[in-house]
Amino acid sequence: MTILDALRDPHLFGALLPFRDLASWQAWLTFLSALYGLPMCEPQIATFRAHTGRSAPRPGGYSEAVAIVGRQSGKTRIAATLAVFEAITAPSDQAETYALLVSQDHRAALRTLLKYATAPFDFVPMFASSVVSRVADTLSLTNGLSIAAYPCRPAAVRGLRARVVVIDELAFFISTDGRPTDTEMIRAIRPCLATTDGKLVILSSPYGQSGALWELHRRHYGRDDSPVLVWQASAPEMNPTLPSNYLDRMREDDPEAYRSEVLGEFRAGISTFFDPEALMACVVADRRELLPAVGIDYSAFVDPSGGSRDAFTIAVGHRQHKRFVIDCVRAWTPPFNPTGVVSEVAGLLKSYRCRSVTGDRYAGEWAREAFRVHGIDYEVSKLDRSALYLELLPAINAGAIELLDDDKLLRELRGLERRRGSAGRDRVDHPRGQHDDRANAVAGVVNELAHASEDLVCVAPIVIPKADAGLPYPWEPWPRF
Repeated sequence: MTILDALRDPHLFGALLPFRDLASWQAWLTFLSALYGLPMCEPQIATFRAHTGRSAPRPGGYSEAVAIVGRQSGKTRIAATLAVFEAITAPSDQAETYALLVSQDHRAALRTLLKYATAPFDFVPMFASSVVSRVADTLSLTNGLSIAAYPCRPAAVRGLRARVVVIDELAFFISTDGRPTDTEMIRAIRPCLATTDGKLVILSSPYGQSGALWELHRRHYGRDDSPVLVWQASAPEMNPTLPSNYLDRMREDDPEAYRSEVLGEFRAGISTFFDPEALMACVVADRRELLPAVGIDYSAFVDPSGGSRDAFTIAVGHRQHKRFVIDCVRAWTPPFNPTGVVSEVAGLLKSYRCRSVTGDRYAGEWAREAFRVHGIDYEVSKLDRSALYLELLPAINAGAIELLDDDKLLRELRGLERRRGSAGRDRVDHPRGQHDDRANAVAGVVNELAHASEDLVCVAPIVIPKADAGLPYPWEPWPRF
C-alpha cells in the first residue's frame, strides 16, 4: 500500500472529511509521489518541474525533502498524514521507535499538529484498533511504534530512534529565550534516522534569506544531482480552495508579508541583526542591576508608552574608560497609569543623579511635560530606533558593552532584524508581533554615552572624605533633589 492508496481508500485517510475529495490536493499528491518515488503522469511531471526546478524526479524517491509553501496551503495536515502513514505501515518490531512531529516551541502549535495526527485514530475504525495507549503528547501503536509531538528543543530529541521525522514551520524555530534553533534541530534530528533509513520531511513557510530553511533552498533547489528534494510553491497552487478575497486582502494589507506567507517566496534583505555569539560575549553573567555609585556620571534613555500596548522602559548606564556599562533596565508592562509610571521613573533617575533623560518624540509634548513636573528635563533623541540599533552594532561586535543578564532584554536583542532599506540605509526593527522596548532603551542610552563629553567619563569612583575627619568637602559632587 502506498501513501496515495491510503489517501484514496475510504476506509483509511479517505474517511476523513478533508480527503474525501482529493481534487484540491493534486499538487500535494505530486509532492508525495516524488517523495516516495511513485509513478507520475505527464501533468504531474510538469508540476514537479515547475516547483522543484529539476528536469525529472529521482527514481526511488528521496530520504530528505523540503516543501517551502505559503500559509494555509495544507502543509500541517500533510505533515500529520505523513507521520501517521509511516507509523501504521511500520513492521511489528518497532519498540522504542518513533514517528516524530516537531513543531514551534509554542503550546498552540504543538496542540494543533498533534490534533491533526490523532484525528485518524479518532474517526477511522481501522486506525483506532491499532492504538495501545494514548497519553499527553504520545500515541502508542500495536506494532510498538509511537507517534509523538516535540517542541523545537534540540536536547528533547537526542537519543530517540525515529522511522520518520516531520518538521512543521522550520523557518520559525525559536526557543523561549529568543534563540533560533533551526540549524541545531536539523543536526539533532538526523542521527535519530541513522539506523532506520527513515525519512526527514520539512514543511514550512519561508521567511528571510538566512537560517536553515534558506540554506537548504540555496544548496538543493533546482539541482538534479541533489539527494534532497526542495519543493517551492505558493499557497493557492497547493490549495486552490483559498478564497480570492482573502488573498486580495493579504496583498493589500502587507505586500511584503504577502510574498512570503502567500507566494512562498523568501523575503529579500532580511537577516538577523546581531550575531548571537557576539551578543552573549557582552553579557555579564548573573548581573541583574548595579546600584548607583558615588563618582560616576550616569545617562538614561526612556521608551515611553501610554499604558495600553507597549511597555514603558528605561535604561541607565555609564562609561568606564571606552566601555559602556548598562546599570539598570526597568520596564512597566501594560496596563498601567502612565502618570504614575513617570513618577516612578523620575524617582529612579534621581537615585542615579540624572537631571535629564532622552527619549523619542512620543505623544508630542506629553512626555516633556510629565517629566518636567518632577524636575527632569526630557530631551528628544536625534536618532530614530533603527538608527540607534545601527549605532549599537559596533559596540556589540567589539565587545565594548557590558549587558545585564536579563532574559527579556536578550530575547528582544536576539530577535531584531535587519531589512534592506530603499534609500541606501538599512532598517532595523523587531519582527511583527514582538516587542523591542528594552532593546530600544539600551540602544538609546549607549548612544547617549557614546556622544557624551570625555570629561564626564569616570575612570574610578571618587572617594569623598568623611565629615568627622576634620577635612572640608572639596566640592558638592551632585545636586541634591
